[in-house]
Amino acid sequence: MPGDEIGGQPVIRKTDDFETIRRLALEAGLEDGTFENIISAVGFFIGNQMMGTVALKKDGDRYSIEWLSVSESLRGKGIGGMLVSRIESEAKARGASTLWALARAPKFFEKIGFRMTSLDEAGGPSMSNCLLCRQYQKNCFPSIVSKNI
Repeated sequence: MPGDEIGGQPVIRKTDDFETIRRLALEAGLEDGTFENIISAVGFFIGNQMMGTVALKKDGDRYSIEWLSVSESLRGKGIGGMLVSRIESEAKARGASTLWALARAPKFFEKIGFRMTSLDEAGGPSMSNCLLCRQYQKNCFPSIVSKNI
C-alpha cells in the first residue's frame, strides 16, 4: 500500500486545510487560484500528512473537480483515481448528474471514465483563464472533460 515507507495508515477523508491543498497543487505545477464556490474537499493522508487532494466546486448547477493533485512520490499508484471517485460520490449525493473538469492531464481522466468535450458544449467550464496562463500550450495542453454520474 502506498505510504508504508512514510508510516501511518493511508486514509481519504474530508479536509478544510486549504493552505496544504494550495501547496500540493502548486508543487504539482498547477496555477494558483481561489477556493470560491468550493463545497467539499478531501485529502489522501498518510498519518497526519496530506499527500493528495481534490475539491468539489459548485457554480450554479455545474459541479466540477478542482485542485486535483498528488505528491510526486505517490503518482501512478491509483491515488488520483481514488480521490476523484470519492469526490464523484459526493457530487452525486448532492444531486449532480454530470461532473466536469478542466483537465491538465486529460488522458488520466479518460482512463477513469470521463470523456473529452467540445469547447462549446453547454454546461461546461470555460477555458478563458487558460488562455491567459503562462503555461498554456507550452507545458500545459488542457481539455474540458465530463462524466455522467
